[in-house]
Amino acid sequence: MPIYQAAVLGIIQGLTEIFPVSSSGHLVLFPELLGWQPHSLSFDAALHLGTAIALLFYFGKSWIDLFLSRSYRKIFLILLASVPVGLVGLLGVDFIEGNLRDLQFISFALIGVAFLMITTEVFYKRFTTRKDEAGFVDILLIGFAQTLALIPGVSRSGITILTGMGRGLKREKSAHFSFMISLPIVFAAGFYQLFDVWKEGALASQWGSFALGIAVSFVVGLLTIRFLLRILEKFSLIPFAIYRIALGIFLLFVSKL
Repeated sequence: MPIYQAAVLGIIQGLTEIFPVSSSGHLVLFPELLGWQPHSLSFDAALHLGTAIALLFYFGKSWIDLFLSRSYRKIFLILLASVPVGLVGLLGVDFIEGNLRDLQFISFALIGVAFLMITTEVFYKRFTTRKDEAGFVDILLIGFAQTLALIPGVSRSGITILTGMGRGLKREKSAHFSFMISLPIVFAAGFYQLFDVWKEGALASQWGSFALGIAVSFVVGLLTIRFLLRILEKFSLIPFAIYRIALGIFLLFVSKL
């Protein structure tokens, strides 16, 4: 993969992994629109590793506080919540890569979750009180919701933030917990895929592209996290839903060409 493509994909990953618009959908879309050769899921995992490191930098204090306060039950729950998506990812990776990465399917996922965002926002306004802390059931449901994020076009941040909001969490707190819960599985998936590439000997020939992609997605992701949390403190998810619908319609048009 040319270096400039790795940099562009790193920027796309850093923006779209954090914003609830689906990084996997965009990582499939842009190469196809630009006429680039499809990149592997291993490179996707490397890019996700970059944003995972950004999340660790940003939310590292929250993890340290959990250990210092000896909140071992919550730590255990977060790790437990990562098990379903880990199992589905391991067992379904071949099916996902072979059947769910076409533009038409991604467009339906983008539009479907957009309408779910609009519906959630309508019900969210009816909560008279909103929670600052995620409880036992909240954490587990957010963890299970991550399995849907394996479908290109869904968005890990989008579906987990919606789940938290549906449980009565404040938007920004829902984002905070969803990103914390995503860290273990994103790191595990990234290192697992990179280890496979290393075993096959492909990493030696592609290390420059992988390193640049990880670095760029880290820097862009770090900046995007701060921006998103500020947005969610004051505004709804409706602008993201509108973007997803517009993009989904565009993809449907492109897929018919």
